[in-house]
Amino acid sequence: MKKMFVTLLSLFLCIGLSACGKTTQSAATVDSLTETTSTSTAVVPGSTADGENVSIQLPSAANHKTFKIGILETQLSDESTIRVNYFRDYIAPRYNCEFMFSEACGDLNSVMTYIENAADAGCDAILCYYTVPANTEQLVQLCQEYGMLFIENGGIVPANEAAYKGGYENFGGGFQANQPATGRLFKDYLVATMDPADEHSFLIVSGSCYLGNMQQLEITTNIMEAIAEIYGLTYEKTINELITSSSPIQAVNDKDIEIYCYPGLPTASGWLEGLSAALQTGKYDYLLIAPNAIGNIGNAVSEVESALDKDITIIGFGTFGTALTNAFNTKDKFGNQSVSMSTVKFTSLVSAMAFSKAYNMLTGHPEAVLTEDGNTNVLQFKMESVTSAEQLAQMSDWDVPGKWVADYDIVDQMLVVNEPGLTAKEIQERTFAVNYESIKKRRSD
Repeated sequence: MKKMFVTLLSLFLCIGLSACGKTTQSAATVDSLTETTSTSTAVVPGSTADGENVSIQLPSAANHKTFKIGILETQLSDESTIRVNYFRDYIAPRYNCEFMFSEACGDLNSVMTYIENAADAGCDAILCYYTVPANTEQLVQLCQEYGMLFIENGGIVPANEAAYKGGYENFGGGFQANQPATGRLFKDYLVATMDPADEHSFLIVSGSCYLGNMQQLEITTNIMEAIAEIYGLTYEKTINELITSSSPIQAVNDKDIEIYCYPGLPTASGWLEGLSAALQTGKYDYLLIAPNAIGNIGNAVSEVESALDKDITIIGFGTFGTALTNAFNTKDKFGNQSVSMSTVKFTSLVSAMAFSKAYNMLTGHPEAVLTEDGNTNVLQFKMESVTSAEQLAQMSDWDVPGKWVADYDIVDQMLVVNEPGLTAKEIQERTFAVNYESIKKRRSD
């Protein structure tokens, strides 16, 4: 690995929220963390600042260089807040790192500006949640110019395949959910709960499918396949044509069932107004959402249900936090919980996966992010479905400060500095092993 990635940083870990604008800094900014000395309580043998047991001890924080990592967000949500808490308060003092968090960067220009800011601030790596495969190689090259690693929340598709096979020494590849498995959660739920004898109509939020977002492509594809299977219908256009349209489009079919694909994200100007207008037509009683937008649509749906006396079933991608908790604990005017089914992921685990890629590379172990054939890999995890407030409450209590799912035991087992010879394949196996059943067992032991 090139030596250019490591930069001498300050003696203190100062955590800031850096704006996507060239020199702006968020008012939410600066928390001062533990001074990086060998006496830091974050690295006391056998325990952590949260009081958890640690089976593997890293070298003292004073014995290796401080690394600075930029976290590039596309939207600020419950998930991003959890990520800040995990990186800033838990990972930073233990592994002698500091993190620089962006504001919401929703387009390529703001992403590139943040990367420039991160370089100016001395960052060694970027963990990027802006997932547009067509731009991956450009961003890898930009980070390469500034001597920074680049790791993305995404996977390999034709649009970015060249980056994964291009031999870029600064590219750590991707981290993401096992997307076919995520999509299948939606299809299985719809097929299991819908009666083909009942008449329904569907408004499908396809999100960033038109930009190549693999997670949303898999979710939306499975939703469309489920509807086709349940009703035995055939679409006039291919599913891919329908869900990758950048404009709203009717999914015309031979059963004349109303199916409307609505692209975009809540961060886009006029997006929520357009969604509300579609709901107000009264045509749709199912709202199926591929992006993380449950927290943005509650009021719009409630208003339509009240005005039209129409019960709307919501099924959508979600994450632990206030928005999803409120949705499952709030009843609509018909006495149903606001969301019928959602997905959850343990944000600390996903964050640990991303961090492990950066840390392994920064400590001189690029082989930990490579496939057996030498290409850059994608580290994956599996999501879980949730259908009740009780189930959500149990699971959400597993991934909070002081009880992180990806505690130091888990993170340490992803790092080559703790286990020389550790391979990318072995890291993947250990990541997949962190699932609902294994977490439940650990909590009960």
